[in-house]
Amino acid sequence: MMQGLTADLSAVMPEVRASGLLVSLFTAQAPSGVYGDTGAPDGTYNDVMGLVNIACTSPPISDARLLAGEVSALEEISVQEFHHVLLDDWYPALDLGWRDGWRCTIDGFAFDIKGIESDSQMKMTRVSVRLVTV
Repeated sequence: MMQGLTADLSAVMPEVRASGLLVSLFTAQAPSGVYGDTGAPDGTYNDVMGLVNIACTSPPISDARLLAGEVSALEEISVQEFHHVLLDDWYPALDLGWRDGWRCTIDGFAFDIKGIESDSQMKMTRVSVRLVTV
């Protein structure tokens, strides 16, 4: 019985790939590590080798998930849009790097990576991302 379940689980991501749902491209990016004269990061990000142009879902923005807030102490208004993105496979390197300030691009738009979640069978990776507009 357990062998049948294992075979069923191994078919999940190939079925998702074949479904045509993964219509977007995800690229992980790490800060350059270069600092300016003031000690601040230079704001440049480089693609992470092995984590470039990964097929993924990119759920459309919906009013049900849109969170907006005005920060009274600042002159700007910050709008946050949270997305949950399913990647086409299991990517353990993402779990190791996102806490170091990695970000990602999805279809050319930059997002902060807010969390990584992988399934217990090591078949898929889900990414929580945030687009911040100031």
